[in-house]
Amino acid sequence: MSLARQITRTYFELSNQSDMPQIAGLFSDNCTYYSANLGFFIGKPDVIAMQTEFHGQYQTLAWTIDSIAEIKPNVVEIAFSFKARLLDGTEQNRQGREHILIVDGLIQHVAVGL
Repeated sequence: MSLARQITRTYFELSNQSDMPQIAGLFSDNCTYYSANLGFFIGKPDVIAMQTEFHGQYQTLAWTIDSIAEIKPNVVEIAFSFKARLLDGTEQNRQGREHILIVDGLIQHVAVGL
C-alpha cells in the first residue's frame, strides 16, 4: 500500500474516533480543505476547528471507505458511506466522494463532494 493510501486510511480511522490531536498531526500547517456543504478552510487551525465543530454535532459517527484509489501519485480518491446520529437523535446516512492530496507525508488538501 502506498504512503498516500496509508495516510488516507489512518485519517479515516482517526476520524471515526474523533481524535482531533492525532488528526491534526496528519495535516500540513498550510493545508486547505473544501467541502461542498461547509465551504473552504485554510490552514491547520481553521481545518481542525471546523472538524472539531463538525464532530461535536454528533452522538456517534462513522465513515466506511467503500473504495479507495490513488488516481495520480499522492492523490487519493475515496468513495465513502457516512452513518451518524446527531445530538438530537436524528440519524444521518449518506454517501460521498473525497479527494486527498498528500505532500511530504502530510495531508495538504482535502476536497469533499466533488
